[in-house]
Amino acid sequence: MKEASTLIEALTGLAWPLFASVVVWRLFPLIKGLVGRGNFTVRVGDTELTVQQFSDKLVETTADIQQRLTAVSAGDGPEEAPEPPERRSGLLRRVLWVDDEPANNAYETAQLQALGVEVVHATSTQEGVRALHRARPAFDAVISDMGRSEPAGYNTDAGLDLIREVRAFDDTTPVFVYASAKTLARTGEITAAGGGGVAWSPVKLFDLLRDAGEFPGAAEA
Repeated sequence: MKEASTLIEALTGLAWPLFASVVVWRLFPLIKGLVGRGNFTVRVGDTELTVQQFSDKLVETTADIQQRLTAVSAGDGPEEAPEPPERRSGLLRRVLWVDDEPANNAYETAQLQALGVEVVHATSTQEGVRALHRARPAFDAVISDMGRSEPAGYNTDAGLDLIREVRAFDDTTPVFVYASAKTLARTGEITAAGGGGVAWSPVKLFDLLRDAGEFPGAAEA
């Protein structure tokens, strides 16, 4: 417990991106373990926090780390790709996330929300397509897993199918696949279908999303 408290205090002033990327990977298993212990408080400095307050602070802090990491990546890497056409105000305000297990992305969702992004969940390809058609205002980006359980059964190509269905009526909204590293082998298929890229880690996902628009919380800071 003392180590967890020390960690969250240290994160507040974190400036080393390489260390930060490791911390982002480690934090979620830690907080899940803490929550599993039940109702208790955590001492941080001279203050006692509830487990909910503690987890909220972790989300806020690691969301900031994600933002800093993507900013460093954009500044040190090759020239950024041009912004997609009709991107409203250059901000990533709304994201549609299609995954049959939304709980698997709870931490990334909370990070996006901490940065001012509204996240809407859909659990199947058709539910996602309907959400896109109904959306007012429109979504600024779509995230999809690759394989998922659909009403007709498990579909290993669900992410590809979603991209193709979206591209049938929408040429501009970026669609990203967020899946395991083995999905990298299918990057060619995904981009050929109209996908905007493949992410296998939270840092890579935030890097792709930042190409679609600036996070509102970061822009207002």
